[in-house]
Amino acid sequence: MSFFDSVTSAFRNYFNFSGRTTRSEYWWFFLFCIVLYLLAFSLSFDDLQQELNKIGTQGADPSEVMQVFTTSWFGIAFFVTFIPQITISVRRLHDIDKSGWWYVGLQIAPSFLPGIFIFNLISVMALFLFIFFMAHEGGSDNRYGPNKLKEEL
Repeated sequence: MSFFDSVTSAFRNYFNFSGRTTRSEYWWFFLFCIVLYLLAFSLSFDDLQQELNKIGTQGADPSEVMQVFTTSWFGIAFFVTFIPQITISVRRLHDIDKSGWWYVGLQIAPSFLPGIFIFNLISVMALFLFIFFMAHEGGSDNRYGPNKLKEEL
């Protein structure tokens, strides 16, 4: 699957948690998000830097910080790609015959662990396991649907 096909597929399946996603589709969309975040951050850098300086000198209201973040280009890019990143990850897990609940265990649950060394180590291990799963080759037809690579041929 090409770069543009992957991006359009991810947005076309914005709220679709069922089915499967190939490795190329996942990683092309991941690359798109990284490039989008870098571009948006570079456009928002001055506004975000001013707000951080304000926090450092006089302290800022958390609602002001959130308002600057959500109205910045970076915040908008983050919110537009937040749900597709989750859904494409769940579909990628389906491709390797794993339940979407693995996403909760590997990405969401570690963020609630306290900042103690052992929990930080568990979080890092969960991240590496998540990356391993995303890079793992999808198998043949499974309970989540037929192999998408066979359909493309």
